[in-house]
Amino acid sequence: MARLYVVGLGISPAFLTEAAKEALERSDCVFADSYTSYYDFSKLGARVTLLDRRELEDRSGAAIEECLRRGKDAALLVPGDPLTATAHAALIAEFRRKGHEVVVIPGVSIVCAALSASCLSVYKLGGVATVTYPRLGVYSLRPYEVVEQNLQRGLHTLLLLDIRDDGGFMTPSDAANILMELEARERRGVFSGDRRVITVYRLGWPEGGVAAAPLAELASSAYPAPAVIIVPARLSPVERECLVSLYGAPLDI
Repeated sequence: MARLYVVGLGISPAFLTEAAKEALERSDCVFADSYTSYYDFSKLGARVTLLDRRELEDRSGAAIEECLRRGKDAALLVPGDPLTATAHAALIAEFRRKGHEVVVIPGVSIVCAALSASCLSVYKLGGVATVTYPRLGVYSLRPYEVVEQNLQRGLHTLLLLDIRDDGGFMTPSDAANILMELEARERRGVFSGDRRVITVYRLGWPEGGVAAAPLAELASSAYPAPAVIIVPARLSPVERECLVSLYGAPLDI
């Protein structure tokens, strides 16, 4: 029976696991999710067919199914961890429902990697939200509400950043401006300009890094996408010392 490997690539080729490499070698057809996050698939040393959101979500991975129907093993490569995004979980369920064997190979997720890189305790991670571009002039309040609730409970918030309609990634500066616009509308002190946040950008790549700065400063920054923004709650002495010593974060963060 033909087998589908859903392979988590980790945050960069440097984080590719041995299990992921073996799945690549075993697969006759290799496809890749080209929209979830940045990844240089040319580094993998295999011929990769890129699939966009329309192919994976609207057409339910028809190209992958065609390969499996020919009796060939296929791999779907996903930056990060394959089951962090609900779209991939739905795709896996659909292929299994059709009788295909599916093997999921975990990868290093940006959720865990960003917390580790920013010195924050995973035990204090609250709900995760996505900062989205306004659609038809309507702003989603979800990140505002999630951060507000987490701060009240003393929990950190990881904010994922939206993907533009043209496939590009929201920059940290765009996200900061959107968050401050939400504050201008809601006025409950969640995203004031002096709110200190941690930005984790291009983690695992040469140009990647971590920066701690107020939202107003982040709004005019040039940090590249893709990135995530973490809104920390009250820091423990260990978390604060790590941020200050590693990244020169201000002592009052």
